Amino acid sequence: MMKKLLLLFSLCFIFHLNSFGQTNEKVGPAFVDSASVMKTGPLSKATLKRSHEKAKLYNPRNRGINRVVPGKGLPKTIDPALQSKMGEIPVKSPILTFDGAVTRSTPSDPTGAVGRNHYVNAYNTEFAIWDKDGNVVLPPASLESIGGAFSGENDGDPIVFYDEAADRFILMQFSAERGSVTPPALLFAVSQGSDPVNNGWFTYRFDLESLPDYPKISLWNDGYYITTNKDALEPQGKEIVYVLERDRMLQGANNVRILGFPLPGIQNNGFYSPAGFSVMGGDLPPPGDAPIIYLQDDEWAGVNQDHLKLWLINVDWNNVGSSTIEESQEITNGVSPFTATFDGGGFQNLPQPGDTPEIDALQGAMMYMTQYRRFGTHNSVVMNFVVDVEPTAAKHAGIRWYELRQTADGAPWTVYQEGTYAPDNSDRFSGSIGIDLRGNIAMGYTVVNDNPANPVFPSIRYTGRFVNDELGIMTIQEESIVEGESPQPRPEGRYGDYAHLSIDPLDDLTFWHNAEYFVGVERVNKVGVFRIAANEPNDLGVVSLVSPQNATLTASEAITVKIRNYGTNPQSNFEISYSINGGPEVTEIFEATLPAESSVEYTFDTPADLSEIGETYTISISTNLENDSNTNNDTFETEVKNLPPNDVGITSIDSPSTGENLTGSEEITVTVSNLGGEPQQDIPLSYQIGNNGPVFETFPGTLEVGEDAVYTFNETANLSASGSYRITARTLLEDDFDPTNDAETVSVSNLDCIPEGSDCSQGDGIFYFELGDIQNERIPCTTGYIDFSVNSTDLDRSQQNFTVTVETGFAEGQRERFSMWIDFNDNAVFEDDERLITSEVIPEVNQPFSYDFSIPRDTDLGQHLLRVRAGDTDFSGDLNDPCSVMAYGTTHDYSVNIIDSTLDLEDFILNEAELVVISEGDGQYRAVLETDFDEPLRITVHNVLGQKLIENQVRNDGDAYIYDMDMSYAARGVYLVRFGTRKVGKVTRFIVK
Repeated sequence: MMKKLLLLFSLCFIFHLNSFGQTNEKVGPAFVDSASVMKTGPLSKATLKRSHEKAKLYNPRNRGINRVVPGKGLPKTIDPALQSKMGEIPVKSPILTFDGAVTRSTPSDPTGAVGRNHYVNAYNTEFAIWDKDGNVVLPPASLESIGGAFSGENDGDPIVFYDEAADRFILMQFSAERGSVTPPALLFAVSQGSDPVNNGWFTYRFDLESLPDYPKISLWNDGYYITTNKDALEPQGKEIVYVLERDRMLQGANNVRILGFPLPGIQNNGFYSPAGFSVMGGDLPPPGDAPIIYLQDDEWAGVNQDHLKLWLINVDWNNVGSSTIEESQEITNGVSPFTATFDGGGFQNLPQPGDTPEIDALQGAMMYMTQYRRFGTHNSVVMNFVVDVEPTAAKHAGIRWYELRQTADGAPWTVYQEGTYAPDNSDRFSGSIGIDLRGNIAMGYTVVNDNPANPVFPSIRYTGRFVNDELGIMTIQEESIVEGESPQPRPEGRYGDYAHLSIDPLDDLTFWHNAEYFVGVERVNKVGVFRIAANEPNDLGVVSLVSPQNATLTASEAITVKIRNYGTNPQSNFEISYSINGGPEVTEIFEATLPAESSVEYTFDTPADLSEIGETYTISISTNLENDSNTNNDTFETEVKNLPPNDVGITSIDSPSTGENLTGSEEITVTVSNLGGEPQQDIPLSYQIGNNGPVFETFPGTLEVGEDAVYTFNETANLSASGSYRITARTLLEDDFDPTNDAETVSVSNLDCIPEGSDCSQGDGIFYFELGDIQNERIPCTTGYIDFSVNSTDLDRSQQNFTVTVETGFAEGQRERFSMWIDFNDNAVFEDDERLITSEVIPEVNQPFSYDFSIPRDTDLGQHLLRVRAGDTDFSGDLNDPCSVMAYGTTHDYSVNIIDSTLDLEDFILNEAELVVISEGDGQYRAVLETDFDEPLRITVHNVLGQKLIENQVRNDGDAYIYDMDMSYAARGVYLVRFGTRKVGKVTRFIVK
């Protein structure tokens, strides 16, 4: 088969879309080839092959050069489409769950599709077939067991797809290049009938010119469409999307053609994964205008506004040279600003419980699948991708999801609804979304949280919404498919790389979700089967208490509740009741008609006495429907508190924070909370630095009941001298009910140095620290420096002898050592005579070791900073220089409060390299590392908060590694740039003015 590059004669012309006022490009295919069929017979347990059982890292996704501009883009605050509260409508737990795979392949790439009688599951690098009761029909076997074009092939990135219109299964994987003999390829197996076990398979191998990384398949009328992360360094003009002759593949024909198209005008941040619209149901769209979609983040260079970019492919199988792809739409209306980049594009993003590396958020991808369904009045498509909900604060992953609609075939696509699902402080990512026959939407995803008080190992859950619910909200209570038992075990942080939700063709209502979680060192692909659509004719229940809520209440409070018809029959003339604190029930009749699968609010005619200040009332609401099929949702119970009318307080001091180079005009920012039962306005506030006189100001405007507001004082504070500062902020409301919650106090230090940028990914440094009341477990690695100065313990100077305990994750040859200082003179400089522990050996890994120390008898009472450092002293530089950036290790700061109980009060070449950052004006900077070292390196740029802004791959141009940084959008301040490998690097600071 001869490849035909059509670049020289592909159609290429330019036209305008008036609705967007921009020039959109249309081009022809960049690649054409064909493949012949290799037929295989039924699958037999006797001929199945197992893959190797060893743990293996598969298909590292090369980022390429991330084109992120630090500080550029919106939003600058919280995601405007954020859903910050959980949905309230309960649904039933999963119908069925089972382990689809248990493997140590990293990542496992879980994928699976449900057909009429089977569920076909695949992962790196095996597959298995189940019946729909969760019983194994064909046990796990290597992908090569399919035979034909799959013989000897198990490189992975598999995708399983069910073509409902044809009642066939498709199994796809890629093949990596093997020397000059075997080129990279896409491999396809199409079941010859509806039975994937006994009907045999048509298999095809389509040779390509470069690796089709991260391939995803979708169905349109005129072909199977494949999107890839191909040629990520330079995607422009390269084939990224492929179209295969579906009709001929279903027939098992020879010379099946494949067309490859570029995505004209695409912008990306390194790794990227566009998506094709994939038809759900048996109703196919007309041929042509096959959509491809990708997100465009305005944090990326070349993108000025967040939007969804849409291309249309029109294939002419009778004259493939006339086939085209065109830029069709840049959808901005209805697209709220989003930040879709974490850590400058790196693959370790979200913290998980334990001292393990951060996990991959799977950024830069339209997550699989992008499901398209045809309805009588419109066409819909749903999609999702991960976003950073609070880009200016600590990373918080949520899922941005969309439903686009099209009023008729060929009409423009518009945003019907959007939302960002992040209902609490856990991270949610790796979503897969679908839309059922009735227009209900379901979404499965992964949840993780490193909070020691409520840790969540990577777990698989789902939510959803009903077709008539409030737009942009996942209204269904989150349900669990499985809760994780362990963190992601490998140091690379790799997760997924995707999840897969499919819909049962027997009813087009039941969802099958497949995703990855961990049990020890095993990666387990858990399949969860669930349904959110109504399934019973008569099912009525209470959703929530609408009012009253916590406030200053009266002796005649109206009780308003939300009730829902979960069934398929309309309901009317049923009883609804409420009671207070277990007292007598108030029962009334709901006389109107409540349609199927809908909710309504009802206000009782009889009010309730809730007038006692400070009292918490338990309110129980229930429905009584004859022949109710599910009584579990009939009763709802909640508490309401009668709040005192006047109660406000400071709940946090948000800035400034400990850092370097604090100024003489630092802004003091606090969060003010209305904890009482009535709105408050013009609240008097104050702040005080140490023993200096207080600053008095007034919070303007009105603060509603239960509302928080951030306030920045107009008068700034002088924190320019090195040292520690005690900041107290308080409310001064007259007749405040509870003065104990009025004030907050924090300590902020203007430090001489913050030695961030050390490498602790191999376990070097301190991952457990204990001193007195401070017990800091599972310390994350981050950038090698963390400020824990909010944690404090008392040291009684009259006792003199104290013990500190630390653990490390690396101990070899007596090289890992530990030092500690206390800044007794409070000048924020850790001086030699303040060092209390000097280079003590930490002899073993993950074992607590204790060290004794004493403090001078004349130490000043009060709070002082404490600094601890540990690292590999053979390679880390000077451990006992508290400001140096160690190659391997960590530095942490804590606080100690001195009391007195007797009183009433990698490489030596790289190490020798010279790293400089040159300002070229107008916010442009050039980082230059001069060295003879010639292997690819990574450059990272962090701000003083430890947030990674840039991570790129850089190659030596012959004399030096050079990287140009656009910092024109970045905030003024100090930044840290590092060139290096994981183990060794060169770090320097530069200032953006």
